[in-house]
Amino acid sequence: MERASHPADSTDRSNAPAMPEVHSDAYDWQGLANNPGLGKRFKFWLEALWQAIERNWQEDCSDQNARFLWVAVFMGFGAALYYILPDEPSFWGLLAASLALCGWVYHRAAKGRVVFPLLLVTAIVVGVCAASEHGHFSTSSVLDHSLSSPVVGRLVRVEQRGTAKRPQERWTIAVETIEKLRPERTPKRLLLIRRGGEEQFRVGTRLRMWAHLTPLQQPVYPGSFDYGRYLWSRSIGGQGYLSNSIERLPEKTKSGWQGLVHDVRDSIERTRQAVARYILHRVDGEAGGLAVALAVGKRDFLADNVETALRLSGLAHILAISGLHMALVAMSVFWGVRGILALLPQLSLHYPIKQWAAGMALFCAAAYLVFSGASVATIRAFCMTAIFLVAILAGRPAVTMHNLGLVMVLLILVQPYGVVEAGMQMSFAATAALIASYDRLTRLRLRKNGALAPSEHGLAFGSALHAGRWIIGIGLTSLIASLAVLPLSVAHFQQMAPFGLVTNLLAMPVISLIVMPMGLVSVFMTPFGLQSWPLQLVEWGLDWVISMATMVSQWGDADYLVVKAGGDFLPFALAALAVYTIHRKWLSWLAVVPLTVAAALWWFAPQPDIWIAQTGTRVASRDSEGHWQRTGGRGMTLDYRSVLRADGDARALGDGDSLDREPKENPLLLQTSACDRQACFVTSLNASSAGRSDLSLAIVNKASAFSEECALRDIIVSRLPVPQSCKGPRLVIGADRLAQSGAQFLYLHKQDERGLLARLAEDYFDIDGAAGEEKTSEQEKNPHWQIETIAALPVGKRPWMPERR
Repeated sequence: MERASHPADSTDRSNAPAMPEVHSDAYDWQGLANNPGLGKRFKFWLEALWQAIERNWQEDCSDQNARFLWVAVFMGFGAALYYILPDEPSFWGLLAASLALCGWVYHRAAKGRVVFPLLLVTAIVVGVCAASEHGHFSTSSVLDHSLSSPVVGRLVRVEQRGTAKRPQERWTIAVETIEKLRPERTPKRLLLIRRGGEEQFRVGTRLRMWAHLTPLQQPVYPGSFDYGRYLWSRSIGGQGYLSNSIERLPEKTKSGWQGLVHDVRDSIERTRQAVARYILHRVDGEAGGLAVALAVGKRDFLADNVETALRLSGLAHILAISGLHMALVAMSVFWGVRGILALLPQLSLHYPIKQWAAGMALFCAAAYLVFSGASVATIRAFCMTAIFLVAILAGRPAVTMHNLGLVMVLLILVQPYGVVEAGMQMSFAATAALIASYDRLTRLRLRKNGALAPSEHGLAFGSALHAGRWIIGIGLTSLIASLAVLPLSVAHFQQMAPFGLVTNLLAMPVISLIVMPMGLVSVFMTPFGLQSWPLQLVEWGLDWVISMATMVSQWGDADYLVVKAGGDFLPFALAALAVYTIHRKWLSWLAVVPLTVAAALWWFAPQPDIWIAQTGTRVASRDSEGHWQRTGGRGMTLDYRSVLRADGDARALGDGDSLDREPKENPLLLQTSACDRQACFVTSLNASSAGRSDLSLAIVNKASAFSEECALRDIIVSRLPVPQSCKGPRLVIGADRLAQSGAQFLYLHKQDERGLLARLAEDYFDIDGAAGEEKTSEQEKNPHWQIETIAALPVGKRPWMPERR
């Protein structure tokens, strides 16, 4: 049919205005923007992208329960946020906000509205509230000053420390009274060191002892591990040393649940000690200490060289009783009991032997949890194992990622302090990465067609194929777990194990097939007096593990083992891991974004130029090569070693002063640093970003040196009160400031006298020529240096910090 004509069609197009001519070298941005075809294509592309994202999100929510997993992750971030706040929040305010947000979420969900963003905000507030609740009701008062006083308390734990020549014991005391402290200021527990005592004391003994007590240890540099917070979270409010004056006191009879709990705890600890002594008596050499660590979680008898070899070779994870150990124990019992019951046809055909085996495995896993010390990693592993076994008892499948998220929520509510500690972070990171990676590999294998079963190739070939897959699985498991915990290892320990894959391939088959199963067999054979035979195999296996770890730890250079931990990259690295493990399809590629940010923060993090110890008696400054050089103090102190390790300096691995470069070994430093009894000084301090400066620093040890050093130096550091007449230095750090701020990092920034904006303006307008060169040289001769200070202690009062005066 012919189209009907329209009056507009007959319009004379010759009268239309001429289009402007477009030059070939000019890009028509306006025409491109007004192109309807391009605009529609771009709109359709955005709509298709959004629909794909929504479709993948819905699939992950239905298959992986992604919403719940993200809630668990954000709840963990909220709990971690509590410990980095500058001031203490109000618990009751947080509780009211949490309840209000939960009610708002429920109200919106009941009306069918989108609540996921609000749910994430609620998870953060609930996480902060859970950590605040633990800090207010489940911790202890802390000492705010040093004192020597008689202490009455009950011995709840004994740990062996020191060496054979200088033995030490570390006691945990449940305090009843401290003579020189009021009851409301008395800590619940103390951590005390006993040196060279011959008399042995049983756990649970009530004692009266004379002790020198000190406040909890503070961070040795900004951002370092807070050991004081670690102890406070476990209700320990003070540290100290015991004298030889220790007196036994008669026991106090306690009735009710409190007395029963104390008796059970003491009995468990005494049993752990008895098991440790028994293993040491039956397993000789260095293998005995490692066997004790694997059996009851006590590292007291582990040789230092063995622990170092395990750490440097990438086998340190076997010392933390976690998912590997719990799975080996539970699955060995499960398959062993099920196999024995399956040999009896009457039982296997008429009774649920699978559920019986799961119940027995659950009981043994709970016993292993109790007698291994019940650390955070062990509790997490037990909860995962218990959920899996309970699912078998109920005849239901267990969703592993969902179980991991559920365990994470439970631990945040019960032990929120674990979210900022390496143990819990590494445990969850490795487990989540393994679950997500093996899930991807399983789905990839199921999509392949034509795979032949091992039975079609014969028994011998099938067995060899199973063995090969098992060995490949061990290597793949080690590789995945190592990559998952690598950012955590760098952030917390400034360390990596480049040959960890090799060590795990050599050692893990022995641990999985010999050490752990034979150790379990020895437990069941103990009533029959036959436990010595399996223990001999345990000793052989552990000797093999130690020899492999020692061999691999000697490979390579120490510079590859210590890694710089710069920048606040860890939250972004954990976010990348969360995206990868929660999402299955191409949404998981979004993990590249936070991972790139984490790598950039780590690589481009500014380096501090000066470290000032909390005591005010030691500083470290950069030399011309960018390495730390200490001024003041003697020997390789623990805090200086921590600073070296954080900087990626291999000298931190030295056993003493042999690897510590003294000033006399650096001629340049010899000319700019010196010490006497009154003061130490450093001239021409180096700035990492701008080279050598004209700034100088002095450590004043005697009050008589203030007048001279204050007139000559730009930075004054002293543990003494600084007189008000000290007006010359740009920065004065005295006793009051050290008490308020603790250890500090200083950053030196060079800026010309006319100001940073003027210099940037000149650089932007490209001022050059003779005049520009003359100005530049003049600025270099007379620069203006700014000193930026970062303190280790927060501005406000936190409950694990002593009262600042």
